[in-house]
Amino acid sequence: MTTTKPNFFAKFFKKFKFSTNQQLLNALVALYFTLLNYTVYVKVLQFYANSNTSLDAFVFSVPFFIFFACYLIFTVLALPFVHKVIVPLLMVISSAVSYNSIFFDVYFNRDMLTNIMQTSVGESSRLLTLPFVAWIVFLGIIPALLYINTQIKYRVWWREILWRLGAGALSVAGIGVIAMLFYQDYASFGRNNLAIKHQIVPTNFVAASLSKYRRYKQGKIPHQVISPNATQVKTNNNRKVTVMIVGETTRAMNWGLNGYTHQTTPLLAKRGDEIVNFNKVTSCNTFTAGSVPCMFSHLPRTEFDADKAEKQDNLLDIIQRAGVNVLWIDNDAGCKGVCNRVPTIDITQLNPPEFCHNGECKDNAILPELDKALAKVDSLNKDTLIILHTIGSHGPTYFERYSPEFRKFTPTCDTNEIQKCSNEQLVNTYDNTILYVDQFINEVIHRVEKHENWESSVIYTSDHGESLGENGVYLHSTPYDIAPATQTHVPMVMWFSKAWRANEGIDHACLLNNAKTKEFSHDNIFSTIFGAMDMKVDETYQADLDILSGCKKPKT
Repeated sequence: MTTTKPNFFAKFFKKFKFSTNQQLLNALVALYFTLLNYTVYVKVLQFYANSNTSLDAFVFSVPFFIFFACYLIFTVLALPFVHKVIVPLLMVISSAVSYNSIFFDVYFNRDMLTNIMQTSVGESSRLLTLPFVAWIVFLGIIPALLYINTQIKYRVWWREILWRLGAGALSVAGIGVIAMLFYQDYASFGRNNLAIKHQIVPTNFVAASLSKYRRYKQGKIPHQVISPNATQVKTNNNRKVTVMIVGETTRAMNWGLNGYTHQTTPLLAKRGDEIVNFNKVTSCNTFTAGSVPCMFSHLPRTEFDADKAEKQDNLLDIIQRAGVNVLWIDNDAGCKGVCNRVPTIDITQLNPPEFCHNGECKDNAILPELDKALAKVDSLNKDTLIILHTIGSHGPTYFERYSPEFRKFTPTCDTNEIQKCSNEQLVNTYDNTILYVDQFINEVIHRVEKHENWESSVIYTSDHGESLGENGVYLHSTPYDIAPATQTHVPMVMWFSKAWRANEGIDHACLLNNAKTKEFSHDNIFSTIFGAMDMKVDETYQADLDILSGCKKPKT
């Protein structure tokens, strides 16, 4: 008879097998989550520092409040067998969320969950770093395995119930005492810092998941047709071609045309007054899945809902119904539902080797497909709207967004562990991405302007901005109400052909002046393009949001 030797994992689990009662185990788990909420305590201290308020006992009560709240939650969740699945799962997910909260000041809400669900494999792989993986292993996976491997010593059923009731009562009492002593402090802090709840693990991602599910249920409604009778009202037979470039993660602060210390837009600057540069533009949101659908919706940002938007027509649907040829060329992990009903080309699926690496492509990979689309315009005998969705300045691997000849600003940060780079390295690398954006826009204009008989235009704006370590914040997706201007202030430029300006009667000096002096936002995109494509005015069009309408001369 042969015997098999226990394998490594069996030995490991046997060596680290523990036994304890449920109440002590719940207390240890509550302590684990209390420590994992380090970011929350930092936020509380920052709040007091910023408000010039002296520290008091309220500050020190916050960890105890979180401990008692967690203890109560896990006392309720401590159902036989079920808790062995729920708690380890919460530990692993919480470790990943806490890493991003602590090191990048990320807030985890429904929008962030939407962002994660729509992230491509190539994009998510750039976020995986050795410290991140190590953090999850040591603060997530190992504690989860230890929890699974802990044997619960249950008492006689009636004693177990009494102990659980006692543990619950103790938690409630602890919360009650803290509330009695510091209710006003918690109420004031909560009112002034609503977004902090999105950094408390594990309730932040649990609440985000429940909210997402509720929105999903609400979203099971029929598709709503907007502007069903949309038509064009053309006053001449000139072919009209508009190319809109939707940028990614490019912030206005580092935009050369806005007076930035680094000239990051030299080619556009060389074109002089041909380029209409808008230096006061705000985004719809701080993440792509929120901003891009909002940009093409007839609703303003304050009324926009991304889940509902998926169930109704957007600008592209309306213009296509009116007879305009519409094409979406994507190089940024999908159109977030905007292009679902129009012809689409996915650059990452084409994967041209000279531009693409590990599932992501540099934006110049779009240009050959743009050439093909422009070559078909005259034969189609239709006005044309082409959307180029670029990867722009997307992080954290900024160094992958440009080719070597655009490595002008040095030293650079050539890693995805951006928090380890100096500010100079990080900003230089980011600025190099904008140099690449500048040449891309210039290349698009160059291709369009060759067709002198077209009334053509090129419009560029970024979907949102980016934080580069200011006040400890990196990347983007901070809740809009508390997001820094670096994430909401975006560049926007427009270029119009000589034929467009002459035939459409645009007062170019007026447009240049408005771009310098007035404030605009993504809310202006819908009506501006709607009007520019000679659409018959309907209830979706708002003249006060049409950037061009205020600078049009009467046509003769």
